[in-house]
Amino acid sequence: MSNFDRLVRFIVVLLLVAILYVGEFDGPIAFIIILISAMFLFASVTAFCPFYKSTNISTYDSDDYL
Repeated sequence: MSNFDRLVRFIVVLLLVAILYVGEFDGPIAFIIILISAMFLFASVTAFCPFYKSTNISTYDSDDYL
């Protein structure tokens, strides 16, 4: 997972948490947003995305290997 991909995921997590904090959503939708945020945060911190692994997608640039 490239650093840009990790940064984008972390920004998405921050936005989703801000939306929940403001109180825009509640009930099942809030629970789904929390799950998505947790998955994105896990992928951002660990640089491992199970979806990418299962589909053999790679976002590495050649510069990331240096």
